[in-house]
Amino acid sequence: MVDILVAAYNGVKYLARQLNSLLAQTEKQIRILVRDDGSSDGTDRLLADYEQRYPEIIHVIRDAVHCGGPAPNFMELVKHAEAEYIMFCDQDDFWKKDKVSRTLEFMRERESLRGQDCPILVFSDYIVSDAALHPLPVKEKQLQVYGYHTDFSHLLVQNYITGCTTMMNRAAYRLMGDYDRRILMHDWWAAQYVSALGEIVHLPEKLMYYCQHGDNVVSAVNVRSFSYRVGKLRDKNTRKQLQQNFAEAGLLYERFGSIMPAEKREILEEFLRIPGYAKPKRMAALLKGHFLKGDLVRVLGQLYYV
Repeated sequence: MVDILVAAYNGVKYLARQLNSLLAQTEKQIRILVRDDGSSDGTDRLLADYEQRYPEIIHVIRDAVHCGGPAPNFMELVKHAEAEYIMFCDQDDFWKKDKVSRTLEFMRERESLRGQDCPILVFSDYIVSDAALHPLPVKEKQLQVYGYHTDFSHLLVQNYITGCTTMMNRAAYRLMGDYDRRILMHDWWAAQYVSALGEIVHLPEKLMYYCQHGDNVVSAVNVRSFSYRVGKLRDKNTRKQLQQNFAEAGLLYERFGSIMPAEKREILEEFLRIPGYAKPKRMAALLKGHFLKGDLVRVLGQLYYV
């Protein structure tokens, strides 16, 4: 069984289409858990209608918790998961009918090698489209899933895992824990602790449409364009981002430091020591530990602001 977790908020324009794509999956051993975080556009009524029509598959989580963002909303949803596997699902995308089945097949192959007790995260590729599902002329090299890193050092400072492409086994998602303000995004958090404690595996298949429109909370951008890189280099928020990276790393250590393999704990401890160094040593420690962004311009920004 696979629990598909849908975090909803003011998504009435796109949600029905996405739910229909989930209901059309070739893998039928699924349960769709949806949580609306206080929408005002009729999303709650749409969900009630779908729940009434598909009571065996769609379950709407109703509670008094106000999350105020996708990361805490998804992490609240995880608390209700019971299946062997979970998948994060954005309300405004569209899944190909074999997305669950192909990811599940690949996950089980990895579990046969590593065992079900090993935390495993599988992530796949996507097609960038407009709101009408027309593919956009986006080059592969511009995407987050191109030139990705899954090692712990790189994931401490940059996320390469797009949440809506992922599946986690029970050993992985049971570790997610409560939301904390130091957690930047749910998918990045999961990628970090799974990288430290288990295995992240890439399934190189495009299994969904990643829709871009004016209402996206997180969207696909050309992370390798000159303007994006220079903007990041000049952005003083880069220093704030580094501070947030160190804060999140501190939470990782609090929750998982005692159960990490020794080599991963040493990596995390060295990363956490960096703020206490003098500037030249901070720069050297970033380079030596491979705590680096994905391209030269952004690395220069790190070294300048660290």
